[in-house]
Amino acid sequence: MKRKLLITLSLFIVLSVLTGFQSASANTLQQSLQSTLVPVSKMELPAKTIIGFGEATHGNKQFTTLKLDIFKHLVEKQGYRVFAIEGDFGGGQKVNEYILGGSGTAKDAAKAIGFTIYHTEEMAALLSWMRTFNEQRDAKDQIHFYGFDMQRYDHNKSGLFAYLKKVDPTLATKYEKLLTNLNDQTVYDQKIALVQEALTHIKSLMEQMKQNQSAYIAKSSVKEYELATAFAESIKQNATLRGTNTNYGNTRDHYMADKVMWILSFEKKHYGRNNLFIAGHNGHIEKTSTSAGLTTCMGAHLAKALGDHYYAIGSEFYESTFLAKDATTNERKAFTVINSGKDRLAVLFAQTGMADGFLDFGKAQQHQDFYSYLNKAQSISAIGDVFSSWYGKMEKMYTLQMVPVKAFDAIIFVRTATPSVMITD
Repeated sequence: MKRKLLITLSLFIVLSVLTGFQSASANTLQQSLQSTLVPVSKMELPAKTIIGFGEATHGNKQFTTLKLDIFKHLVEKQGYRVFAIEGDFGGGQKVNEYILGGSGTAKDAAKAIGFTIYHTEEMAALLSWMRTFNEQRDAKDQIHFYGFDMQRYDHNKSGLFAYLKKVDPTLATKYEKLLTNLNDQTVYDQKIALVQEALTHIKSLMEQMKQNQSAYIAKSSVKEYELATAFAESIKQNATLRGTNTNYGNTRDHYMADKVMWILSFEKKHYGRNNLFIAGHNGHIEKTSTSAGLTTCMGAHLAKALGDHYYAIGSEFYESTFLAKDATTNERKAFTVINSGKDRLAVLFAQTGMADGFLDFGKAQQHQDFYSYLNKAQSISAIGDVFSSWYGKMEKMYTLQMVPVKAFDAIIFVRTATPSVMITD
């Protein structure tokens, strides 16, 4: 009896000690987080060649608002003037025309980006701010807008053929007909054989543009020619993704990284800009590709090319009600996810009681235990445009496994994220 009592007492002591250590560890992490975390309104950002912001979902208003918050900070305090988004390149040029004083409305411009996730009041507000800013600046000091994705055709074709009609009308007429089968209406379900045929045509057109480069530039300008070739390149890339057996995700991220670097080079050459802000999904902006299987993400390509001149900011929420397409019905509707788990940064942040917070991982290094915690893999939310109710019941279906300090340089937390407000008119 005494022996059993002694064993029971010993176990109790051991468990008490262990529980004490766990509580102390949790308390230490909490204290370190709170001493490092600042409200987003007080964030400090370094001067980097490219600063990227990743969103934890495509369907929350807060992550679009944060795009504007970060970019305004960079514009007003650090002189950034170039904004690029995970959206159609051709559509991005339509947006650029609008913010530089073109016709239409901010809502029209938001829809031109190409993806339904951007057909929101928040995106329209972001573009309105850019246009208002530009109205008060000389041309050399105005903001420029780009898309670095290539999953649409129509606006790219429009830009390309507007240029060709200026420098080579006969060629324009010929290839407008040959590329008819590449269009936004059938982009998801066009017959593979027709896409492959059109792919040969766009490659042929690009070769003829290259051969006639000097003549075309003489009738236009170097800048116009380079922009036209970028339109053509986006068309070719989309046709390659949809008409060949290439790894879609891997190839797309590689293309996006190439386009980001092209934008950087184009802006430096023609406008003297040396800095760029980019925004996209957490899974594209992060630098490690830790959970992407065969995919090397865009951020990993940029980190390899730029080293520490690429600064990646991730985002995370504690609870989120967001809009996404239902994987079963294809209907866009609201879903809700509440993050949980003792090892989640999201949960640790929720305990601070803050509505939002900016955590610079570099500053976290002064807290050894906390920095060690940030060097361990954990789940970070990464919800795309398609979701299902049962995804929310399985963490691995809506998160990526990342080592926070390797994937990002900083992270922004939103305690309660609410749905985007869709444009209805």
